[in-house]
Amino acid sequence: MSIKSRFELFTTRIRPTIEHIEEANRQTDYMIKQLKSMVAEDERFTLERVLQAGSNAKHTSLRRTEENVFDVDLGAYYSGEGATRERLGTLLTFTRERLRDIYPAKSARDFEVLKSAVRVKFQGGIKLHVDVTPIIRDDSLGIENGGRLTSVTCHNEFVRSRTARSKQQPGPVKFNRLVRLMKWWNNRQDDLVQPSYFCDLITAAALEESGVTDEWQSSLRQVFTFLRKRQFLEPIIFSDYYQANKLKLPADPVIVMDSVNPKNNVTRNWTEAIQQGYLERVQTAYDAMMDARSWELEGDEEAAVDAWCEVFGEEFRTLSEEE
Repeated sequence: MSIKSRFELFTTRIRPTIEHIEEANRQTDYMIKQLKSMVAEDERFTLERVLQAGSNAKHTSLRRTEENVFDVDLGAYYSGEGATRERLGTLLTFTRERLRDIYPAKSARDFEVLKSAVRVKFQGGIKLHVDVTPIIRDDSLGIENGGRLTSVTCHNEFVRSRTARSKQQPGPVKFNRLVRLMKWWNNRQDDLVQPSYFCDLITAAALEESGVTDEWQSSLRQVFTFLRKRQFLEPIIFSDYYQANKLKLPADPVIVMDSVNPKNNVTRNWTEAIQQGYLERVQTAYDAMMDARSWELEGDEEAAVDAWCEVFGEEFRTLSEEE
């Protein structure tokens, strides 16, 4: 069985199953319906709409494993006298209270207030995590904003448009599926794991420079080559929703800018130690990819599989085998 065939199976099997997605949709549809009802009964705010965001909406989500928690992101668009950015903390508390009203039998520990969202943890079934982010419309900005001054639809479009462009190229490699591979690798980096959105951005930056190839192996090598060459010494920034050349950049040592919010540096908390540590992981993965390429050219499939397992874990072997 060729490595090319194995990659086609692996990239298919690391995404959630149809049954998993259907169950997640069932649970979130119920939550949205009930949240709208609870907010309407309260009358302090108006919940205009709830949009699905994050990896699920972008078609980059991963199957659930010990490293990969299956989560859904929802953007809850509020309006009303108290729905202001200054009162985001109040909206977070309000949202948590309404979510607890929906699930009165759940433990209080299953409702966690994050920096800009409320996380609901379901312990049974598919063990779903749902992050509900209050978003307040600000027409003066031309976009909607919440704690991260961000737009759900714009972030979704950032991935969708690049996926559409990649579909115009011959071969199996599509942007969203390549992001999924990067996320799988990233989630194996223990204390250096980065947010999934970071994977969207670095993959997009690499492909702007080189584009996708007609196979998974070389497309991955191009992403890692980009990271090795750039080493996060230059800002990663996009012009989809603001003028990158006119942006006043932060003084942070590593800059990977949010593609929608020009005030959000995704790597603002990086230190030199994190930068060097992540680059060492990048180099280790790249070396394994080059070993895999050498073994593949020599016709030694088992050795090539072993090398790819150094990148993606033993799951590369088990999830790429024919049934």
